[in-house]
Parts: sequence; structure tokens; C-alpha cells
Amino acid sequence: MTGPEGNFETSGPQETAELAVRIASEIEPGDVLLFDGEVGAGKSTLIREVMRNLGVTGAIPSPTFTIGRSYEGDLPVSHLDLHRIGSIGNEDPGLLSEYFGPDRVVFVEWPGEDENDLTGMARRARSVSLSHLGGDRRRIVIGPIRQLP
Repeated sequence: MTGPEGNFETSGPQETAELAVRIASEIEPGDVLLFDGEVGAGKSTLIREVMRNLGVTGAIPSPTFTIGRSYEGDLPVSHLDLHRIGSIGNEDPGLLSEYFGPDRVVFVEWPGEDENDLTGMARRARSVSLSHLGGDRRRIVIGPIRQLP
């Protein structure tokens, strides 16, 4: 199965789950995936499905009110939601350090203008954008995997 890159339209949870399998198939330790889209577009839902395909079990709540959560699966996983803090530029540099590492996969919702800071410790990065198309339909735009220095 080849991994996704491009524009996709899903008509419901099953198609979103199928896309999550394809995203997960390309993930490697040290990857950072940056998710954007309006509130309710399905960022957390898609991330949760990808994490399930990486072996994460149990509850996977959205980290909206905690900024981040860490999980164990086939490899360590972090899930961050930066909506409440806006930009990390004025925050303590160590605020998010526990969530990153060369052995971890990091999913970031609402990266804003902090992409360079968020991918600084990553080996590779990928952007994913979600938008509503009405009802259960979503447009999911998946960027190419970018190798980082």
C-alpha cells in the first residue's frame, strides 16, 4: 500500500479510518505531523485513528485542555494541541520538550506559525489540513514528507 499525498475527500468515519491506515504506514520514529483546520474539522479524530494504527490502545482524549499527552504503542507517540496557547514563541523553551525526541512520533494540532520550532528536533515532517464539506464529508490535504536537516 502506498502512502497518501494529495487531496482526499472522505464521506464518513470509515473512509477517514482507511486514510489513517495509509498515513500510519509511512510514519517513522522522529516524524512530526502538523494538523490544521477549523474547529470540528476532524483533526483529533484522524490523529486518533492514525495512533490506533501505531498500536496505541485505551482512551485517546483530545489534549485541548492539557496541551499534550504521551502514549506508548509500537513506538512512543505524543499528541499536542496548541490552540489554547497560540504561539510557543513567548513560552518557556522547555514547555514541550518532553513530547519530542528522535524515537517519538509527534502529532501537533494548531501549529500556527511555529512550524520551524516544532520541527526543529524532527527527522521528517508532514502537514495535514482538514476542512468541512458538509455533513460527515471532509477534505483532507496531505502534504509530502519533508526530510529535515
